[in-house]
Amino acid sequence: MQVALFSLLSVTLLVSALADWRSRLIPDVVLAPTLVLGLGLRFVFEGVGDLEEGVASGLAAAAGCGLLFGAVAWFNKGFGLGDVKLMMVVGACLGVSLGAAALLFTTIAGALQAVLVVIWQGAGRETVDRILRPQSNSSATRRHIPYGVAIAVGSAWAMWWAHGNVSGN
Repeated sequence: MQVALFSLLSVTLLVSALADWRSRLIPDVVLAPTLVLGLGLRFVFEGVGDLEEGVASGLAAAAGCGLLFGAVAWFNKGFGLGDVKLMMVVGACLGVSLGAAALLFTTIAGALQAVLVVIWQGAGRETVDRILRPQSNSSATRRHIPYGVAIAVGSAWAMWWAHGNVSGN
């Protein structure tokens, strides 16, 4: 089952990251089927389960990831709804424990991606100034960081980490 879920999620992450990179949108036509298929696979192979396995784990992780990313999107305007929905799909496919790992690894990947974008665009001084004096730079340029890429990298990292932990036992 893990191979099927990881394969399904990997294709979705790749398509979503490329779409976000090119158009700043993550299409629902990719996310909705993956969410349904991921939860369906969890139910067929593991049943209802609990917080460690089964559809209950997928639902809990999807809700947790969605609430966390949704809160950031709502209060900070840092994520789009596509990022929120993609993280829900990640949670649904990976379950609670791996979903938490994906959140951690995605945060690290997102921070590194943000630093690289700032360096690439030559905006280091402007960014530091904006951080130190946020009121005086309200008209500063907001940089678009396609966070779907960070979600894909962080989630792939979590799947790789899980594979290493399973085969290392």
